[in-house]
Amino acid sequence: MITERIAEHVGMATAAQAWLQARGSRVTEMRVWMRRPCLEITCPPNELVNRANHLIERCPTGTRSVWMATIEGCHVIWR
Repeated sequence: MITERIAEHVGMATAAQAWLQARGSRVTEMRVWMRRPCLEITCPPNELVNRANHLIERCPTGTRSVWMATIEGCHVIWR
């Protein structure tokens, strides 16, 4: 069951990566989790910018803005 779930998530991440690359985005990192894959990108397409959620990351050295949207069942983030 775990193997099938991971295989499904890898397929979801691959489909999302192809969708993003077709729109000019570059995937810089891909993480496949048990719950939902996460792709980190550069230069998000307008389709994602219009429906993104704004998040704030905090760490001991300060804060930074992160935007997150969902496509093909995957979280897509950019900074």
